[in-house]
Amino acid sequence: MLPLSLRAEALACYQRLKPFNSTLTQAVDFFIQNGAKAEAAKPLAELKEEFLKSRKAMNCRPRTLVQYESYLRVICEDFGQTDTTRITREDIEDWLEEADWSARTRKNYLVTFTTLLNYAVARGYRPDNPAAGIERPILDDRPVGILSVEQAKCLLCLAQREHPDMLPALAICLFAGLRRSECFALDWSEVDLENRTIEVKGIKAKTRQRRLVHIEDNLLNWLVPFRKRDGPMPPERNIDVFSERLRGLAQRACIHPWPHNAMRHSFGSYFLAKTKDENLTASEMGNSPGVVFRHYRAVVKDADVAEYWRITPANIG
Repeated sequence: MLPLSLRAEALACYQRLKPFNSTLTQAVDFFIQNGAKAEAAKPLAELKEEFLKSRKAMNCRPRTLVQYESYLRVICEDFGQTDTTRITREDIEDWLEEADWSARTRKNYLVTFTTLLNYAVARGYRPDNPAAGIERPILDDRPVGILSVEQAKCLLCLAQREHPDMLPALAICLFAGLRRSECFALDWSEVDLENRTIEVKGIKAKTRQRRLVHIEDNLLNWLVPFRKRDGPMPPERNIDVFSERLRGLAQRACIHPWPHNAMRHSFGSYFLAKTKDENLTASEMGNSPGVVFRHYRAVVKDADVAEYWRITPANIG
């Protein structure tokens, strides 16, 4: 004989299920199938370590792993000891609201939180993802920041005097539009000056798609004096050291603030203005035509376009 309290609870549950035309057996089966496994409960900090190991095993790029680690470290400062199954949508929303972050930063944290909890759901640690239904902040569509012709000349002039070994990498970023990470992975054996192409191998490209980038006339003038059969393109493989030297050059060139991704954005803007072809620009940059059209169209003045593509070692002084 069932205790009276248990029979009362069963009746109450049955009444709640009536609108759904479901039985107690169906409800229990659903819970068993979708509910979090009690033996799998774990604090978020432990889930974070498991998630990062899984991403390394998936061959995520080092830069992506660094970004995950950075965002998850901050998330775990508040949620690290919280049982993964007990984190609610309200917890996450309150946490985002209390932080003094820009809309873009809030969105980045929310996307990371969502990705981590999607992993928890996939592993059976919880039945749902409370972050998935939270609306993403709306970001302003700000125009890309680029270098003017004079700023590009000044930057190269200073590099020519102070750090000439940086010139090939700087010229490739400015006049071929490679991402900095792609340029740092570049080897001279992938630069074909005779056929005037730069090969960005799939394993080195952000999109993991191989592409050939055309070497423009002025870029050829920058590369020929430094040509090698093989060997790393940048002066050193430490991107932090290179970036620090670049910041110093930018400060002395009075480029302040330094626009985000300034050299690649400069290439995209001036190249699209010269060719009037978003498909060709997208092919050179490893982007989609839609991204190119949205970000680089009508950014530069026609009078500056020809001058930009005439920047050579002979006319920057």
